[in-house]
Amino acid sequence: MELTIDRNSYVPVYQQIAIKIKDKILSQELTPGLKLPAERRLAEALNVHRNTVVKAYNVLIAEELVTASRQKPKGYFVGAPKEITDFGKRFFPLEKAFRYEFRRAEKRFNDIYWKSESKNAISFGGIIMDRKLSPVLKMEHVVERIFNNSEKDHMTEFGRETERLKENICRLLTRQNIYVMPKNVQIMAESNQTISYLISLYLREGDWIVAEEPIVPDNFSIFYNRGINIATVPMEEDGMRMDMLEDAIRKYKPKFIYTQPNFHNPTGITMSLKKRQTLLQLANTYNIPIIEEDYQQEFSYTEKILPSLYALDANKLVIYVYSYTLIFPYMMKIGYAVGPSDFIDMMGYALSVDETIVSGIGQYFLNEYIDSGEYDRHVKVVRSEYSARLNLLCSELDKIADKGITYQKPSGGLLLWCTLPDDINERELCKLAEEKGVLVVPGWVFYENSNRKKGHIRMCFSNVTNDEICRSVILLGEALDECRQQKNAKNRKEKENEQIY
Repeated sequence: MELTIDRNSYVPVYQQIAIKIKDKILSQELTPGLKLPAERRLAEALNVHRNTVVKAYNVLIAEELVTASRQKPKGYFVGAPKEITDFGKRFFPLEKAFRYEFRRAEKRFNDIYWKSESKNAISFGGIIMDRKLSPVLKMEHVVERIFNNSEKDHMTEFGRETERLKENICRLLTRQNIYVMPKNVQIMAESNQTISYLISLYLREGDWIVAEEPIVPDNFSIFYNRGINIATVPMEEDGMRMDMLEDAIRKYKPKFIYTQPNFHNPTGITMSLKKRQTLLQLANTYNIPIIEEDYQQEFSYTEKILPSLYALDANKLVIYVYSYTLIFPYMMKIGYAVGPSDFIDMMGYALSVDETIVSGIGQYFLNEYIDSGEYDRHVKVVRSEYSARLNLLCSELDKIADKGITYQKPSGGLLLWCTLPDDINERELCKLAEEKGVLVVPGWVFYENSNRKKGHIRMCFSNVTNDEICRSVILLGEALDECRQQKNAKNRKEKENEQIY
């Protein structure tokens, strides 16, 4: 709603506002039931005091041109109460039809994630890259080239960047002994988008997939809110239990097996070569394709790198999914899927039907970054930095080992999965740690269909300094002590009450 006021007029401003809204109502530009701007919003738009707008609305209410609602839906609406039938019931019909379920685990997980860039806490919450390690700082020459009008081909031929990027991806994949052609690569925005399209192409409501447990709440929700059933298989020190995987396959007849064999999130576990081979054998025996998500593969801190499931697969059963969001600026949003050419063609068709576009500028940046050699240099720098942070975090945690916290040090990735002693309540611990300014993720949010929803915390070290690591572990130790003291005090009180009665 556009309104103008004349500050030189003898007519008071509030009356001008009331008159102009009245004219719009009488001309039926504003019809009964239409919600008017909130007081503060209209005041800001007109650069007047809020009380001026309130006064104007009161004039319209007195003339029965506007109704004020103090109950949901709150606000000012065109028309007298008698003109607005079933007031309060006719608004927001989508609210009741909303199918997406924000589960408690997902809410808690996302709450911690969005606090992860806050300056008010040391965050081991979300996987957020350290801005000091951003490669964009060295890419000014690419920006100049993109917007240099003398090089028109760079403005008009972004379509070529997709094919160029596919060729670059194929070249990078050879380092993992994955040998594919551009026709086997589909450029996507990120891993979750790839999985969403896989669901659309292959799954129907009521179908089953098998996944490792614990599982990240966001990943669980991708399937859950599309009506896909999820059978979870618990993890061992070298990957998911293969005997239980086969039991789940026989029982549920899943359409996909979803796995993160390298530096599994949240546990950091790397699947052993033997289990990778067994997994492929099971997939082949029961004819079940595998979604292999590998977005942390650049963060390997050992010389020994196990072959991916895709590299080991001889039966075209594996779809390899990767995202550059942890190694390249998040705003670029580029990832890819690798699979059989007919599958890639179908995914490309689905993208074109949805008119989904992956950033052309982002692809250009990434291509220049790879071709210039900066990508390889950046990976080495980032890998070295995060390896040192993992070592420091583990050494600091070792200093408070007497408080009962343990871990299995991963060979790569950006996460550390810690196990708590039996006498520590993880929810209380996370609450006390946050009060001290340290954010960690409670383990229960990663267990959706299990009774084992306690006894762990996940610590992501991607966006913390060395000093913050040292300080936070001290504070975490204090939180462990306080948590234990609170429990002991509670137990003493319960015993005293038992004696009284």
